[in-house]
Amino acid sequence: MSNNQKYNASLTGEPFLFHETRHVARLKLNGLNDKAILEEVINDNLFQYATEKSIPKRVSAALKRVRVLDENMLRYLLEKPSETAKIINLYAIMKSNRLVMEFMNEVIGEKFAVNNPTLDKKDMNEFFQEKREQSEDIAHWRDYTIKKLKQVLLRMLTEAGILDERDGCTLHRPVLDSEVIRYVEAAGELHLLKAMGINI
Repeated sequence: MSNNQKYNASLTGEPFLFHETRHVARLKLNGLNDKAILEEVINDNLFQYATEKSIPKRVSAALKRVRVLDENMLRYLLEKPSETAKIINLYAIMKSNRLVMEFMNEVIGEKFAVNNPTLDKKDMNEFFQEKREQSEDIAHWRDYTIKKLKQVLLRMLTEAGILDERDGCTLHRPVLDSEVIRYVEAAGELHLLKAMGINI
C-alpha cells in the first residue's frame, strides 16, 4: 500500500468481516471472478444475512482485502486456526486502508513499542485530531463519521484479539503462527506485524 492512497471513511460500513472475507478468499482461490463471487454469496446465502441489501457492499469490502493477499496468504487465511487467521485479516485491512495502517503504526504499534498496554479515549482523540490537521479530506468529515470510525477501529482490535473485550482498554500481544511470520518476513513486511504487537 502506498502513502498516496487516499483517506476514505468507507470503514464505517466495513467492519472486521472475518467470516465474510474467508468465504470470499475461498471463492477467489477457486478461480471465481468478482461478479461470480457476488452471485455465489447471494445465491447460497453464504454470509447468513437476513436480507441481501448490505451484501454487495460487504463483498466489495472483502474483495478489496483479499486482493492485497497473495495465494499463500489467502491459504493461510483459510486454513490456519482462527487466532492466526484473524491477524491475517487485520493485516489485509491494514494493507488496503490507509487510515487503519496509520492507526496501527502510530497508535497501537507505539503503545507496544514502549510497553504501554493501555488504550484510552485520549489516544483515539489525539490520533483523529492529528489526522484532521494533516489532511483536508479528514478535516471535512463530520463528527459523527469520526465517532463511528473510532467504534469500528476498537471493534476490529477486539475481534482480532488485540484489545481486551472485557475492559475495552487493555492491549494484548497476539500470537501468530511461526510459518506465517517467516512468510511475512520474507516479503519484507515485518513492520506490519510489529504494529500489531506481535513478538518477532
